[in-house]
Parts: sequence; structure tokens; C-alpha cells
Amino acid sequence: MQVKRFIGSVLLSAGLLAGCGGIEADVEEQSSLESRKDELPSCNNMAFERVFYSEPEKINVVGGWLCECGWSNPGRWGALTGYFTDFNESYCESNP
Repeated sequence: MQVKRFIGSVLLSAGLLAGCGGIEADVEEQSSLESRKDELPSCNNMAFERVFYSEPEKINVVGGWLCECGWSNPGRWGALTGYFTDFNESYCESNP
């Protein structure tokens, strides 16, 4: 009887620790997210639109990039995936 009660209390304690998050993350780890900078690739003196899809068949659009002449980085919307198509690609004129 006491063994069942002991096992039950151990399982309850383990469940509470796991469910409540356990140990808190270090303050320095949390602050690193504030200083993190996810850079987009450069437009490389090109104008184009890149459309991202959720599957290899390229049916469902989930996000995109837009690069315009004079922009150093693309504008971004939605999700980025490994399935994409570039449209309206053109090189920008260089100013001497």
C-alpha cells in the first residue's frame, strides 16, 4: 500500500515538474534573441519576385520575396520553404 502511494507521489512530482516547465532558462540566453539579426540575402543588383510553395508540386503559395532596383535586401512576406520559383528577373542598371 505504501509502495503504491510512494510511486504515485513520484509520478505526480515528475509530471508537475515537466508540465510547469522545470528549470528556467538563463537570463543571458533569453536576451540573445533580442540582439539576434536574421539577415536576408542581398538582391545583388537584380529585380525579381520569388514565390515560395508548401510542396514540390508548387501548388499552394505560402510566402514570397520581392527585390526592386536600389534595394539592398528583399522585402519578405509569409513562410520561406525550399520550394520556390523566381519571376520577372531583370538586372538593374548601375549608376556610374
